Amino acid sequence: MTAPARWPLASLLVLGLTLPVAAEPPPRFPPAAVWHQDIRSAPVHPDSPTMISTWVGLGGFGLGRMQIDFSFHVVRAPADAPTRTIVGYPSAGEYYAPDCEPIGTPMPVPANAAIEGQTGLSCDNAGGDCHLLVVQGDRLYEAYRANATGSGGLQAQCLAVWQLERVYPASNRGEHCTSADAAGFPIAPLLFNADEVHAAMQVADGDLGHAIRFILPNSRMATTLVNGNRRPVYVRPGSHAGGPSGPETAVPYGSRLRLRADFPVNLYPPAAQVILRTMQRYGIVLSDGGNIALTAESDRYTQHTWAELGIGSRVFDQAVPAQPVRAQDFVVLQTGPRIVETYDCVRNAIDPDPAALTGRIGRSAPGGQTLVYLQWSGGGSQVDLYRGTSLLATLANTGRWTGKPGTGPQPPYRVCARDSQACSNAVVPLADRYTQPASSRARKPATLQDARKPRPAER
Repeated sequence: MTAPARWPLASLLVLGLTLPVAAEPPPRFPPAAVWHQDIRSAPVHPDSPTMISTWVGLGGFGLGRMQIDFSFHVVRAPADAPTRTIVGYPSAGEYYAPDCEPIGTPMPVPANAAIEGQTGLSCDNAGGDCHLLVVQGDRLYEAYRANATGSGGLQAQCLAVWQLERVYPASNRGEHCTSADAAGFPIAPLLFNADEVHAAMQVADGDLGHAIRFILPNSRMATTLVNGNRRPVYVRPGSHAGGPSGPETAVPYGSRLRLRADFPVNLYPPAAQVILRTMQRYGIVLSDGGNIALTAESDRYTQHTWAELGIGSRVFDQAVPAQPVRAQDFVVLQTGPRIVETYDCVRNAIDPDPAALTGRIGRSAPGGQTLVYLQWSGGGSQVDLYRGTSLLATLANTGRWTGKPGTGPQPPYRVCARDSQACSNAVVPLADRYTQPASSRARKPATLQDARKPRPAER
């Protein structure tokens, strides 16, 4: 296996390799992440008919239709992008802690960045969600109720930082922990954009390969009675519930739904077919409260545009009037029991990335075999070891490795968390003096007196 699919872009550039310029999909997690699970054969929840019936009776999708919101921007930040420091909003006491990163955390914010629905970094965060989504390398920064303040601050009620190289546990960043989305989900990886839809259109029967975010009004999401009090609930893959207020038979936060297999996808325009096939194969996940059902990335930063693809906000209820996409066209999947929300967030521990890699070339013993000795800190239980651009081995993480150096000039070595792009610095092991033949080294004086004797040439 070679590294281009897994090697960090910055490292490829350092090694003198180039990548073709291509349209950019939204940021993604590894293939093993729950968002990439094919759910065509996933079991349907036994109460799905009741939940769907309740949902339809409450009005179905917000505004009564499956509409698309194109106001989300996904900002790509270069490694040297300027940063802004998170300022708790509306106050430090109302900032979502410990769910979100601590106040004072820096966030990369390029000069061309734009907050949801805006053309820049100014947003009325007292009256709107004002999400700011920024991806930099393997880190995704998602701020909720964002607004630039001063020359270096960024107001936010939550900053969630996601490690895109990780496969997160079922509880995401932590049980009962919110994120920039009330279900505790990442936002950007569940959006869809014009570039990835266009790419999928070039493949017969193409889809997007990941679940899609959708939202509902809070009054259409489930609660439950606990000691006579109505409490929010959520299900996997959710880890949090916002402020639902619907009946117990409604669809809960975090639910994953699947479009029926016999929906007449072929009646829709080609770009819309890609999105509909994705709903059949990867589903939609209930992420937040609101009225506009689907959220797509704007075409502010993409190569292709929605107009070019023929996708408008009302494509799913107006393109084929005889067969609009309705709530009753979905089933609710069985993803586990309902969890009563306590709002007592317990963050999951995160393994530190491999770091502080050092390397040398030495002999195993005087006159013995020449070996490479590597040592590092951090990382998970297993790591991938790269030599140049090639995966050399997957190892139990002991913080050290010894092996043969191979032939020819020494390429850089790098240690990465297994199956990820979370990597250490690169290091080229250098030969130490003990790898040289003994005859080429100066004789060590046997005694201090020997050291002081004049050399023959000095007599």
